[in-house]
Amino acid sequence: MKKIVICTFLVAAAAVINFNTDIKTASPEFTLKNSYAITLGYDKSMSEKTIKAAVIDSYYRSVVANGKIIRWNTATFPLKVYIQDSADVPEYYREIVMSAYQAWQRASEGLVKFEFVETPSEADMKCYFKNTDNRKSIGVHSFSISGNKITDSTIIFNRKDENNHSLDSKQLFSSALQEIGHSLGLTGKSTSIYDVMYPIGTKFNYEITTRDLKTLALVYATIPDITNEPLTNSEKANLFTTSEILSTLNVPVTNDTKNLDGVVANDISTHLALAEQYRRRAEYEKALKEYQAVAQMKSDRRSKSEVYYEIAVMYLDAEEYSNAKSAAEIAMATDTNDLTDILPPLIDYYTKRSTSAIEQLDTILKQNPYNKHAYKLLCQIYRDKHQENMLNATIRKYGKTAGDEE
Repeated sequence: MKKIVICTFLVAAAAVINFNTDIKTASPEFTLKNSYAITLGYDKSMSEKTIKAAVIDSYYRSVVANGKIIRWNTATFPLKVYIQDSADVPEYYREIVMSAYQAWQRASEGLVKFEFVETPSEADMKCYFKNTDNRKSIGVHSFSISGNKITDSTIIFNRKDENNHSLDSKQLFSSALQEIGHSLGLTGKSTSIYDVMYPIGTKFNYEITTRDLKTLALVYATIPDITNEPLTNSEKANLFTTSEILSTLNVPVTNDTKNLDGVVANDISTHLALAEQYRRRAEYEKALKEYQAVAQMKSDRRSKSEVYYEIAVMYLDAEEYSNAKSAAEIAMATDTNDLTDILPPLIDYYTKRSTSAIEQLDTILKQNPYNKHAYKLLCQIYRDKHQENMLNATIRKYGKTAGDEE
Protein backbone atom coordinates (compact mmCIF):
# COMPACT_ATOMS: atom_id res chain seq x y z
CA MET A 1 0.00 0.00 0.00
CA LYS A 2 10.52 7.99 11.73
CA LYS A 3 12.97 8.60 14.60
CA ILE A 4 13.20 11.58 16.90
CA VAL A 5 10.03 12.56 18.85
CA ILE A 6 7.68 10.30 16.92
CA CYS A 7 9.64 7.19 17.75
CA THR A 8 8.67 7.52 21.40
CA PHE A 9 5.02 7.91 20.43
CA LEU A 10 5.00 4.95 18.08
CA VAL A 11 6.64 2.56 20.49
CA ALA A 12 4.36 3.59 23.33
CA ALA A 13 1.25 3.45 21.21
CA ALA A 14 2.11 0.07 19.77
CA ALA A 15 2.78 -1.32 23.23
CA VAL A 16 -0.67 -0.26 24.39
CA ILE A 17 -2.42 -1.57 21.30
CA ASN A 18 -0.56 -4.90 21.11
CA PHE A 19 -1.26 -5.76 17.48
CA ASN A 20 0.57 -7.54 14.60
CA THR A 21 1.23 -6.88 10.87
CA ASP A 22 3.02 -6.79 7.48
CA ILE A 23 4.35 -4.06 5.18
CA LYS A 24 5.99 -3.13 1.93
CA THR A 25 8.01 0.03 1.38
CA ALA A 26 9.37 1.66 -1.72
CA SER A 27 13.11 1.34 -2.25
CA PRO A 28 15.16 4.52 -2.67
CA GLU A 29 17.30 2.64 -5.14
CA PHE A 30 14.89 3.43 -7.97
CA THR A 31 14.18 6.75 -9.64
CA LEU A 32 10.52 7.34 -10.42
CA LYS A 33 10.09 8.79 -13.91
CA ASN A 34 6.30 9.00 -13.82
CA SER A 35 3.41 7.58 -11.85
CA TYR A 36 4.31 3.98 -12.55
CA ALA A 37 7.48 3.71 -14.61
CA ILE A 38 10.85 2.94 -13.03
CA THR A 39 14.27 2.33 -14.45
CA LEU A 40 14.26 -1.38 -15.22
CA GLY A 41 16.78 -4.05 -16.06
CA TYR A 42 18.79 -5.83 -13.37
CA ASP A 43 21.99 -7.78 -13.90
CA LYS A 44 25.23 -8.61 -12.09
CA SER A 45 26.51 -5.09 -12.55
CA MET A 46 23.97 -4.04 -9.90
CA SER A 47 24.94 -3.88 -6.25
CA GLU A 48 23.67 -6.51 -3.84
CA LYS A 49 21.88 -3.73 -1.98
CA THR A 50 19.93 -2.77 -5.09
CA ILE A 51 18.84 -6.35 -5.78
CA LYS A 52 17.96 -6.92 -2.14
CA ALA A 53 15.81 -3.79 -2.05
CA ALA A 54 14.02 -4.87 -5.22
CA VAL A 55 13.28 -8.34 -3.82
CA ILE A 56 11.85 -6.83 -0.64
CA ASP A 57 9.64 -4.43 -2.59
CA SER A 58 8.27 -7.05 -4.99
CA TYR A 59 6.50 -10.41 -5.01
CA TYR A 60 9.40 -12.23 -6.68
CA ARG A 61 9.34 -14.84 -3.92
CA SER A 62 5.74 -15.69 -4.81
CA VAL A 63 6.86 -16.34 -8.39
CA VAL A 64 9.74 -18.50 -7.20
CA ALA A 65 7.44 -20.45 -4.88
CA ASN A 66 5.63 -21.78 -7.94
CA GLY A 67 8.76 -23.68 -8.95
CA LYS A 68 10.52 -23.04 -12.22
CA ILE A 69 11.09 -19.62 -13.78
CA ILE A 70 9.14 -19.52 -17.05
CA ARG A 71 9.81 -16.50 -19.22
CA TRP A 72 10.68 -15.42 -22.73
CA ASN A 73 14.17 -14.89 -24.09
CA THR A 74 14.52 -11.12 -24.53
CA ALA A 75 16.63 -11.73 -27.63
CA THR A 76 13.41 -12.83 -29.36
CA PHE A 77 11.56 -9.58 -28.58
CA PRO A 78 9.33 -8.09 -29.82
CA LEU A 79 7.00 -11.00 -29.20
CA LYS A 80 4.38 -11.44 -31.89
CA VAL A 81 0.83 -11.11 -30.57
CA TYR A 82 -2.39 -12.23 -32.24
CA ILE A 83 -5.69 -10.88 -30.90
CA GLN A 84 -8.81 -12.44 -32.38
CA ASP A 85 -10.96 -10.07 -34.42
CA SER A 86 -14.35 -11.63 -33.74
CA ALA A 87 -17.73 -10.45 -34.96
CA ASP A 88 -19.30 -12.15 -31.93
CA VAL A 89 -18.01 -9.59 -29.43
CA PRO A 90 -18.08 -5.77 -29.24
CA GLU A 91 -15.43 -3.99 -31.28
CA TYR A 92 -13.84 -2.48 -28.19
CA TYR A 93 -12.80 -5.95 -26.86
CA ARG A 94 -9.87 -6.21 -29.26
CA GLU A 95 -8.83 -2.60 -28.72
CA ILE A 96 -8.89 -3.01 -24.93
CA VAL A 97 -6.67 -6.09 -24.99
CA MET A 98 -4.28 -4.39 -27.41
CA SER A 99 -4.07 -1.36 -25.12
CA ALA A 100 -3.20 -3.65 -22.19
CA TYR A 101 -0.22 -5.04 -24.11
CA GLN A 102 0.84 -1.48 -24.92
CA ALA A 103 0.52 -0.54 -21.25
CA TRP A 104 2.98 -3.28 -20.24
CA GLN A 105 5.44 -2.23 -22.94
CA ARG A 106 5.15 1.44 -21.99
CA ALA A 107 5.34 0.90 -18.22
CA SER A 108 8.34 -1.44 -18.53
CA GLU A 109 10.12 1.14 -20.68
CA GLY A 110 10.60 -1.45 -23.39
CA LEU A 111 11.88 -4.24 -21.15
CA VAL A 112 9.12 -6.26 -22.80
CA LYS A 113 8.09 -5.50 -26.40
CA PHE A 114 5.28 -6.65 -28.64
CA GLU A 115 4.31 -6.65 -32.31
CA PHE A 116 0.73 -7.31 -33.38
CA VAL A 117 0.14 -9.82 -36.19
CA GLU A 118 -2.94 -10.85 -38.14
CA THR A 119 -2.81 -14.66 -37.95
CA PRO A 120 -2.34 -17.04 -35.01
CA SER A 121 0.14 -19.17 -36.96
CA GLU A 122 2.78 -16.44 -36.82
CA ALA A 123 2.16 -15.47 -33.16
CA ASP A 124 4.00 -16.22 -29.92
CA MET A 125 1.06 -14.99 -27.86
CA LYS A 126 -2.54 -15.63 -28.87
CA CYS A 127 -5.72 -14.08 -27.46
CA TYR A 128 -9.20 -15.43 -28.15
CA PHE A 129 -12.73 -14.50 -27.13
CA LYS A 130 -14.85 -17.54 -26.35
CA ASN A 131 -17.14 -18.57 -23.53
CA THR A 132 -15.68 -20.97 -20.98
CA ASP A 133 -17.29 -23.01 -18.21
CA ASN A 134 -16.13 -20.44 -15.66
CA ARG A 135 -18.00 -17.18 -16.29
CA LYS A 136 -16.78 -15.69 -12.99
CA SER A 137 -13.27 -15.48 -14.40
CA ILE A 138 -12.92 -12.92 -17.18
CA GLY A 139 -9.72 -14.38 -18.60
CA VAL A 140 -7.44 -17.37 -18.22
CA HIS A 141 -3.86 -17.89 -19.41
CA SER A 142 -1.89 -21.02 -20.26
CA PHE A 143 1.55 -21.84 -21.67
CA SER A 144 2.11 -24.60 -24.20
CA ILE A 145 5.40 -26.23 -23.19
CA SER A 146 7.41 -28.99 -24.83
CA GLY A 147 10.26 -30.16 -22.65
CA ASN A 148 11.90 -26.95 -21.44
CA LYS A 149 10.61 -24.86 -24.32
CA ILE A 150 7.66 -22.47 -24.54
CA THR A 151 5.93 -23.16 -27.83
CA ASP A 152 3.25 -20.51 -27.37
CA SER A 153 1.08 -18.65 -24.88
CA THR A 154 -2.71 -18.46 -25.00
CA ILE A 155 -5.17 -16.17 -23.22
CA ILE A 156 -8.90 -16.85 -23.46
CA PHE A 157 -11.36 -14.12 -22.49
CA ASN A 158 -15.01 -14.91 -21.91
CA ARG A 159 -17.37 -13.26 -24.40
CA LYS A 160 -19.96 -12.65 -21.69
CA ASP A 161 -19.92 -12.23 -17.92
CA GLU A 162 -21.75 -14.52 -15.51
CA ASN A 163 -24.96 -12.52 -16.09
CA ASN A 164 -24.60 -13.00 -19.87
CA HIS A 165 -23.77 -9.33 -20.40
CA SER A 166 -20.91 -7.95 -22.49
CA LEU A 167 -17.75 -7.44 -20.43
CA ASP A 168 -17.23 -4.03 -18.90
CA SER A 169 -14.33 -2.32 -20.69
CA LYS A 170 -12.49 -1.45 -17.47
CA GLN A 171 -12.80 -4.93 -16.03
CA LEU A 172 -11.62 -6.42 -19.32
CA PHE A 173 -8.60 -4.09 -19.29
CA SER A 174 -7.76 -5.06 -15.71
CA SER A 175 -8.09 -8.76 -16.51
CA ALA A 176 -5.98 -8.35 -19.66
CA LEU A 177 -3.20 -6.67 -17.67
CA GLN A 178 -3.15 -9.58 -15.24
CA GLU A 179 -3.29 -12.34 -17.85
CA ILE A 180 -0.55 -10.66 -19.89
CA GLY A 181 1.48 -10.48 -16.67
CA HIS A 182 1.06 -14.24 -16.29
CA SER A 183 2.06 -14.75 -19.92
CA LEU A 184 5.25 -12.73 -19.35
CA GLY A 185 6.31 -14.99 -16.48
CA LEU A 186 4.63 -13.44 -13.42
CA THR A 187 3.28 -16.80 -12.35
CA GLY A 188 3.00 -15.77 -8.70
CA LYS A 189 0.43 -13.51 -7.09
CA SER A 190 0.87 -10.26 -5.21
CA THR A 191 -0.52 -9.82 -1.70
CA SER A 192 -1.03 -6.08 -2.21
CA ILE A 193 -4.51 -5.01 -3.32
CA TYR A 194 -2.98 -2.24 -5.42
CA ASP A 195 -0.88 -4.43 -7.72
CA VAL A 196 -2.07 -5.67 -11.11
CA MET A 197 -1.13 -9.22 -10.12
CA TYR A 198 -3.31 -9.22 -6.99
CA PRO A 199 -5.97 -11.96 -7.37
CA ILE A 200 -8.80 -9.95 -8.87
CA GLY A 201 -11.95 -11.09 -7.10
CA THR A 202 -13.90 -7.85 -6.80
CA LYS A 203 -10.84 -5.61 -6.85
CA PHE A 204 -9.93 -4.41 -10.34
CA ASN A 205 -6.62 -2.63 -10.82
CA TYR A 206 -5.77 -0.58 -13.88
CA GLU A 207 -2.33 0.79 -13.02
CA ILE A 208 0.85 -1.26 -13.30
CA THR A 209 2.70 -0.54 -10.06
CA THR A 210 6.38 -0.29 -9.20
CA ARG A 211 6.03 -3.63 -7.38
CA ASP A 212 4.67 -5.23 -10.55
CA LEU A 213 7.56 -3.77 -12.53
CA LYS A 214 10.27 -4.71 -10.05
CA THR A 215 8.97 -8.28 -9.99
CA LEU A 216 8.97 -8.39 -13.79
CA ALA A 217 12.52 -7.00 -13.90
CA LEU A 218 13.76 -9.56 -11.38
CA VAL A 219 12.17 -12.41 -13.35
CA TYR A 220 13.97 -11.20 -16.48
CA ALA A 221 17.22 -10.90 -14.50
CA THR A 222 16.93 -14.60 -13.64
CA ILE A 223 18.20 -17.42 -15.83
CA PRO A 224 14.97 -19.18 -16.91
CA ASP A 225 14.25 -22.85 -16.46
CA ILE A 226 11.79 -22.77 -19.37
CA THR A 227 11.94 -20.32 -22.27
CA ASN A 228 11.12 -20.04 -25.96
CA GLU A 229 14.75 -20.00 -27.12
CA PRO A 230 17.73 -21.16 -25.03
CA LEU A 231 20.00 -18.43 -23.73
CA THR A 232 23.61 -18.45 -24.82
CA ASN A 233 26.39 -18.79 -22.26
CA SER A 234 27.26 -15.13 -22.72
CA GLU A 235 23.63 -14.14 -22.09
CA LYS A 236 23.54 -16.24 -18.93
CA ALA A 237 26.84 -14.89 -17.64
CA ASN A 238 25.39 -11.55 -16.54
CA LEU A 239 22.15 -12.97 -15.11
CA PHE A 240 21.34 -14.48 -11.72
CA THR A 241 20.13 -17.84 -10.55
CA THR A 242 17.09 -17.81 -8.29
CA SER A 243 19.19 -18.75 -5.27
CA GLU A 244 21.62 -15.90 -5.94
CA ILE A 245 18.80 -13.35 -5.89
CA LEU A 246 17.20 -14.78 -2.76
CA SER A 247 20.53 -15.04 -0.97
CA THR A 248 20.77 -11.23 -0.92
CA LEU A 249 18.18 -11.25 1.85
CA ASN A 250 20.28 -13.32 4.26
CA VAL A 251 16.95 -14.66 5.49
CA PRO A 252 15.36 -18.06 4.80
CA VAL A 253 12.72 -17.44 2.16
CA THR A 254 12.01 -20.73 0.41
CA ASN A 255 11.48 -23.08 3.34
CA ASP A 256 8.86 -22.06 5.89
CA THR A 257 9.93 -24.84 8.26
CA LYS A 258 13.22 -23.15 9.06
CA ASN A 259 13.73 -21.42 12.38
CA LEU A 260 13.86 -17.65 11.94
CA ASP A 261 14.32 -16.79 15.58
CA GLY A 262 18.09 -16.96 15.32
CA VAL A 263 18.29 -14.49 12.44
CA VAL A 264 19.86 -11.19 13.48
CA ALA A 265 18.34 -8.18 11.71
CA ASN A 266 20.48 -5.06 11.55
CA ASP A 267 18.75 -3.16 8.75
CA ILE A 268 15.28 -2.29 7.53
CA SER A 269 15.28 -4.76 4.65
CA THR A 270 16.02 -7.73 6.88
CA HIS A 271 13.41 -6.66 9.44
CA LEU A 272 10.87 -6.46 6.63
CA ALA A 273 11.87 -9.86 5.26
CA LEU A 274 11.45 -11.41 8.70
CA ALA A 275 8.12 -9.66 9.21
CA GLU A 276 6.83 -11.04 5.94
CA GLN A 277 7.87 -14.55 6.84
CA TYR A 278 6.27 -14.34 10.28
CA ARG A 279 3.08 -12.95 8.78
CA ARG A 280 2.91 -15.83 6.29
CA ARG A 281 3.13 -18.19 9.26
CA ALA A 282 0.45 -16.18 11.12
CA GLU A 283 2.98 -15.45 13.90
CA TYR A 284 1.66 -11.96 14.33
CA GLU A 285 3.32 -11.04 17.62
CA LYS A 286 6.73 -11.75 16.11
CA ALA A 287 5.77 -9.89 12.96
CA LEU A 288 4.70 -6.90 15.05
CA LYS A 289 8.11 -6.67 16.69
CA GLU A 290 9.75 -6.55 13.27
CA TYR A 291 7.38 -3.81 12.08
CA GLN A 292 8.01 -1.83 15.25
CA ALA A 293 11.72 -2.07 14.53
CA VAL A 294 11.12 -0.75 11.02
CA ALA A 295 9.07 2.17 12.35
CA GLN A 296 11.80 3.08 14.83
CA MET A 297 14.46 3.00 12.11
CA LYS A 298 12.50 5.31 9.82
CA SER A 299 13.39 8.98 10.15
CA ASP A 300 10.34 10.95 9.01
CA ARG A 301 6.67 11.09 9.87
CA ARG A 302 5.48 10.24 6.37
CA SER A 303 7.46 7.01 6.18
CA LYS A 304 6.37 5.98 9.67
CA SER A 305 2.73 6.54 8.77
CA GLU A 306 3.16 4.38 5.65
CA VAL A 307 4.38 1.49 7.81
CA TYR A 308 1.27 1.65 9.96
CA TYR A 309 -0.95 2.15 6.93
CA GLU A 310 0.31 -1.15 5.52
CA ILE A 311 -0.20 -2.79 8.89
CA ALA A 312 -3.80 -1.64 8.86
CA VAL A 313 -4.32 -3.03 5.36
CA MET A 314 -2.86 -6.40 6.33
CA TYR A 315 -5.23 -6.66 9.26
CA LEU A 316 -8.15 -5.66 7.10
CA ASP A 317 -7.29 -8.45 4.68
CA ALA A 318 -7.14 -10.83 7.65
CA GLU A 319 -10.50 -9.48 8.91
CA GLU A 320 -8.92 -8.49 12.22
CA TYR A 321 -10.72 -5.19 12.30
CA SER A 322 -9.90 -4.11 15.84
CA ASN A 323 -6.16 -4.37 15.20
CA ALA A 324 -6.63 -2.68 11.82
CA LYS A 325 -8.34 0.28 13.47
CA SER A 326 -5.56 0.55 16.04
CA ALA A 327 -2.90 0.62 13.31
CA ALA A 328 -4.93 3.16 11.37
CA GLU A 329 -5.16 5.43 14.40
CA ILE A 330 -1.38 5.41 14.77
CA ALA A 331 -0.88 6.07 11.06
CA MET A 332 -3.24 9.05 11.09
CA ALA A 333 -1.79 10.46 14.31
CA THR A 334 1.73 10.18 12.94
CA ASP A 335 1.15 12.06 9.69
CA THR A 336 -1.71 13.47 7.65
CA ASN A 337 -1.34 12.75 3.93
CA ASP A 338 -3.28 11.42 0.94
CA LEU A 339 -2.71 7.84 2.06
CA THR A 340 -3.71 8.14 5.71
CA ASP A 341 -6.74 10.27 4.78
CA ILE A 342 -8.44 7.27 3.20
CA LEU A 343 -8.01 4.91 6.15
CA PRO A 344 -11.44 5.60 7.75
CA PRO A 345 -13.36 5.01 4.48
CA LEU A 346 -11.11 2.04 3.70
CA ILE A 347 -12.10 0.43 7.00
CA ASP A 348 -15.75 1.15 6.23
CA TYR A 349 -15.28 -0.45 2.81
CA TYR A 350 -13.88 -3.64 4.30
CA THR A 351 -16.57 -3.78 6.99
CA LYS A 352 -19.42 -3.46 4.46
CA ARG A 353 -20.36 0.14 5.30
CA SER A 354 -20.14 1.37 1.74
CA THR A 355 -22.53 4.31 2.15
CA SER A 356 -20.35 5.81 4.88
CA ALA A 357 -17.20 5.11 2.82
CA ILE A 358 -18.67 6.85 -0.23
CA GLU A 359 -19.62 9.94 1.79
CA GLN A 360 -16.15 10.23 3.29
CA LEU A 361 -14.37 9.69 -0.03
CA ASP A 362 -16.57 12.26 -1.74
CA THR A 363 -15.63 14.79 0.96
CA ILE A 364 -11.93 13.97 0.60
CA LEU A 365 -12.01 14.44 -3.18
CA LYS A 366 -13.92 17.72 -2.93
CA GLN A 367 -11.17 19.03 -0.67
CA ASN A 368 -8.35 17.46 -2.69
CA PRO A 369 -9.30 16.36 -6.23
CA TYR A 370 -5.74 15.06 -6.72
CA ASN A 371 -5.96 12.30 -4.12
CA LYS A 372 -5.56 9.24 -6.37
CA HIS A 373 -5.99 6.81 -3.44
CA ALA A 374 -9.43 8.21 -2.61
CA TYR A 375 -10.35 8.24 -6.30
CA LYS A 376 -9.36 4.60 -6.87
CA LEU A 377 -11.20 3.41 -3.77
CA LEU A 378 -14.36 5.34 -4.67
CA CYS A 379 -14.31 3.89 -8.19
CA GLN A 380 -13.80 0.43 -6.72
CA ILE A 381 -16.83 0.75 -4.45
CA TYR A 382 -19.06 1.84 -7.33
CA ARG A 383 -17.82 -1.12 -9.39
CA ASP A 384 -18.56 -3.52 -6.55
CA LYS A 385 -22.06 -2.09 -6.29
CA HIS A 386 -22.50 -2.16 -10.09
CA GLN A 387 -23.38 1.54 -10.04
CA GLU A 388 -22.11 2.36 -13.51
CA ASN A 389 -23.71 5.82 -13.60
CA MET A 390 -22.00 6.91 -10.39
CA LEU A 391 -18.73 5.32 -11.52
CA ASN A 392 -18.78 7.20 -14.82
CA ALA A 393 -19.70 10.43 -13.04
CA THR A 394 -16.74 10.01 -10.69
CA ILE A 395 -14.38 9.34 -13.59
CA ARG A 396 -15.61 12.41 -15.45
CA LYS A 397 -15.27 14.57 -12.34
CA TYR A 398 -11.93 13.42 -10.95
CA GLY A 399 -10.32 11.25 -13.63
CA LYS A 400 -8.24 14.09 -15.06
CA THR A 401 -6.87 15.13 -11.68
CA ALA A 402 -6.56 11.88 -9.72
CA GLY A 403 -6.78 9.17 -12.37
CA ASP A 404 -4.17 7.39 -14.45
CA GLU A 405 -5.48 4.42 -16.37
CA GLU A 406 -9.15 5.13 -15.64
